[in-house]
Amino acid sequence: MSSSSILLILLSAAIHVGWNFLTKSSEDPAVFSLLKGITMASVAVVGLAAMPLGAIPAALWKYVLISGLFHGVYILALSKAYESGDISYVYPIARSAPALVPVAAFVIIGETISLRGGIGIAIVVLGMLALQFRGDSRSALRNFSRAVVKKDAIWAFVTLGAVVAYSLVDKAAMVILADVDAIAPPLRGPFFFMLQVIFCYLLFGGYMATTRKLNLKAVWGAQWRQIIVAAVGAMSSYSLILHVMQTSPVSYIVSLRQSSVLLAVIVGWRQLKEPYGGRRLLTSAVMLLGFYLVSTAGG
Repeated sequence: MSSSSILLILLSAAIHVGWNFLTKSSEDPAVFSLLKGITMASVAVVGLAAMPLGAIPAALWKYVLISGLFHGVYILALSKAYESGDISYVYPIARSAPALVPVAAFVIIGETISLRGGIGIAIVVLGMLALQFRGDSRSALRNFSRAVVKKDAIWAFVTLGAVVAYSLVDKAAMVILADVDAIAPPLRGPFFFMLQVIFCYLLFGGYMATTRKLNLKAVWGAQWRQIIVAAVGAMSSYSLILHVMQTSPVSYIVSLRQSSVLLAVIVGWRQLKEPYGGRRLLTSAVMLLGFYLVSTAGG
């Protein structure tokens, strides 16, 4: 992986923590996420008008729909997790896709896992388990059994599953787009993002409208600046990743991007005054070692 790709991935990671912080800080994370999505979808509609839609290979459309579905599940699960959980707890789990992506990539698209990568995966898995210990260490087992069935834990792991799924789908989509000469390489990531984001938020918006009363006007009026910043951040962050996916293995991309967990824990601990800050910081630092091992492992 080139140094420029690494820098783009790290920039994406920092931006990702930023919009997650804004979502967690909202009084209504789900509605905040919906308004963020409406903003992004509106930009996408305008942007796609200037794109050569006729040049899209027919094979790409199924990836657009599947990616949109998994992204919709991701947004829903992440919002639910933040409604009841700390960002310093939810984020490290939700962004631990390196624990599963290399395995799934090996089975589905033939990428390999080295011994170094396998050790890194094991470290990340142990880190996720360590995060479940919340409370008095003398009753750790009892607290662990209670923690894994809490809403924030369940939704955090659902989010993780969605990240694994859409990472693989998007990698396959970017391989197809890499051969579309009508779209310049720097625009291929944003182009695919715009396609799937429209479908993603049609699904998410439909779900929200049929399951709860939406206070869109109130949330927009109070937080429109944060919503716009979060929308721009989400578009920029994932477009950078999609661009790098054209030339780099998906396992390494997703792994290196998860360096953001350390920053998320610091933000939650210092800015949001969340508990267990020192413990979660140590756990995330160990997980960061696992991410590093996977991201630098040879195939």
